[in-house]
Amino acid sequence: MPPNNYVSTYQGDFGTKYGRNLSKSFSKSVQNLSQGMYQQSANPVPVGLNKYTHSDWNLSNTNNYNSSDVSRHNSERIRGEAMRLITERSRKTVASQRLADQQIADRLRQTASWRSQLQTELQSNKNENNILMKSRSKLEQAIRETERPLKVSSQCLYARDGRRGIDRVRDGVERGLEFEVDNITNVRQNLVSALDQVNQQMVVNRNTKHQLELDLNNKDHALNIDHTVHNLHNNSRQINLHGGVERIDSTISTPQTWAAFSHQNILQSQGARSRSQRLRGNIDSLIDNSTSNMASAWQATNKNFQSRIAETENTRSRLVTHLSRNMDEIYQQEQHIGQLKGAIQSLAAPLKVAQTRLALRSSRPEIEACRDSPHYKLVEEVGEIQNSIGLLNNKLREAETSHQDLLRNKSRLEHDIGVKNNSILIDKQKCLSNRKSFPYIVKN
Repeated sequence: MPPNNYVSTYQGDFGTKYGRNLSKSFSKSVQNLSQGMYQQSANPVPVGLNKYTHSDWNLSNTNNYNSSDVSRHNSERIRGEAMRLITERSRKTVASQRLADQQIADRLRQTASWRSQLQTELQSNKNENNILMKSRSKLEQAIRETERPLKVSSQCLYARDGRRGIDRVRDGVERGLEFEVDNITNVRQNLVSALDQVNQQMVVNRNTKHQLELDLNNKDHALNIDHTVHNLHNNSRQINLHGGVERIDSTISTPQTWAAFSHQNILQSQGARSRSQRLRGNIDSLIDNSTSNMASAWQATNKNFQSRIAETENTRSRLVTHLSRNMDEIYQQEQHIGQLKGAIQSLAAPLKVAQTRLALRSSRPEIEACRDSPHYKLVEEVGEIQNSIGLLNNKLREAETSHQDLLRNKSRLEHDIGVKNNSILIDKQKCLSNRKSFPYIVKN
């Protein structure tokens, strides 16, 4: 082997394993010794000569000394390094085992911490689900309660269809009842929609609860395993060699993804609870606002009923007054017609007298048939009486026409009073009496 290769190999073996403990002076002496041995072997004694020089003899001894020193130093170095290696590896093994124990303990604390958070969140999730179920029951009751005011409003609308004649007017009461029906129907639809949202949210809450329970069960299983692992020591009976187990990677997560998984489960549950709480708040507001709106519309319609009933009663009272006056006027008119007929009849005799006088005087002989003042007066008297009879007959016809008109008005007034009585009966007895209180109660 060439000297350079020998030295490089020698130094390479020691450099890779023990180079940290080899001094520079010792390396240099080994190199010089190696080169001298090579030069001696490369320059043999010349052929024909069987003796060495004194220098060769000294060089050989020196080489042996140096070779012995190198072997001895190498052996001492190996023993020293081995002892240091034993101590170092023992200390490293103890430190590694202690670090593993510490890391397992840390892992136990981390797992226990996450388990505590999961347990707390799971309990909060269960509490929220229970509260949400109460909100759902309240919402279902609110939906059922809408049937009562809707029935009353519909019955009032149906009853008011029984109004007759001119009283079948589209008044504030009818508009209020129609608004009530539409409003209650819309409220019912909103409540049903909210109930659908609650059912969907309960599904989400149950899913997050299932994830928390699954994660919590896994944490409990992992804690049991790590507790067992943490309690193992060098004298434990359960320990054994499991060759190649370090090469089997059965892990599916990293500490980051492991923590992120539980953190995500907690965040999802918290998000579901937050949405559930907002939904409960919206449900309470919806029920309160719906109750307030329906009650306000109910009271407004009742006021319209009272106003309409008062207006109808006032109109009926005025109609009764007019009917009474009309009856009086009919009686007066009938008396007046009788007077007119008597007056006309009383003018018959004076007319006969005047006409008889004229007739008798028309038979006066010749020159006695004078157009004297009696003649003029009698002619004037007949004309006056006939004119009076004509005027009285005209008044009699007017009086009889007025009498017929009074009779027709009497009939109309009586009919209209009957219509008003029917409307008052419907609004006051059939409707308003059933609307004294708002029939909508939602228990908390």
